[in-house]
Amino acid sequence: MLAHLLKPSMPGRGSIVIAALYEGLGEYSGIYIGDHQIITLSNKHTPVQMSIEEFSHIHSTRFKSEIYWACHLFNRQPVRFPEAAQRALHTLNNNSYKTMLINSHQFCSGCITGDFDNEDAQLSELKKRIKELYPHRHVWNKQA
Repeated sequence: MLAHLLKPSMPGRGSIVIAALYEGLGEYSGIYIGDHQIITLSNKHTPVQMSIEEFSHIHSTRFKSEIYWACHLFNRQPVRFPEAAQRALHTLNNNSYKTMLINSHQFCSGCITGDFDNEDAQLSELKKRIKELYPHRHVWNKQA
């Protein structure tokens, strides 16, 4: 019961946010930059800023996606990579990111590591990268 009280209502600046499509059959990711805003890749492989509500409706269906972010297992504080938010903001004004990125998972991995030429195109690879950089035990929190 105490863990429920510690559950954060929002990700933190630099948190990786995941939207699960179709009951987990697909997903995409973005960087939470604060003030209910996320930066992710558009379907044209261009970084775009949008609200968390827009992020939950980014796919072509009318269904709202479930949104998740990583939280520290014991204190339930969001896992944050502040430098990832800065890198994501920098990509908005830099056209060189348009063609080199495969998908949103690779984009997020690039934001947290600084290496946009990575091979983390699958969600499992992005989660592995998060675990490498944030070695504390964490769980994926679902937005209420």
